[in-house]
Amino acid sequence: MKVGDLVKWSWHLKTDWTHTGFMGIIISSKLYKTDYEKILVFNVLDNTGQAVEVREDEASLELIRAA
Repeated sequence: MKVGDLVKWSWHLKTDWTHTGFMGIIISSKLYKTDYEKILVFNVLDNTGQAVEVREDEASLELIRAA
């Protein structure tokens, strides 16, 4: 996935177990390195108008449309 791609994912909000779906466009990405792994984090402008961070390894993250 890269900048400009349309993606969707879901998160648990508050304390209940229901999933809330989100959709957005990747506006940037950043690579974080630890001693054990590399983690790519996308900055995504979501369908609520907020910029949020979503890890590349988020299980529900899906590519909808490539840029």
